[in-house]
Amino acid sequence: MKLGMIALLAVTTTLVGCIPKIEVAAPKQPITINMNVKVDHEITIKADPDVERLIKQRQSEKTPEKMQAPGQTKIQSAN
Repeated sequence: MKLGMIALLAVTTTLVGCIPKIEVAAPKQPITINMNVKVDHEITIKADPDVERLIKQRQSEKTPEKMQAPGQTKIQSAN
């Protein structure tokens, strides 16, 4: 009986020593992902002819003075 117990203990300790050890650790260097991506897109806006005419009219009414930011002084050209 004692011999069987000793044999069982010896076999158990031998098997425990053979269990693989798994270790999870973060890498020492950061992970880099190189992506070469080219994005091409085209936007098309269709408007009603009346709206297009109104937009063109408002654009023609704008003058450089109206397009300046508030508080900005008018710059005289040297011509």
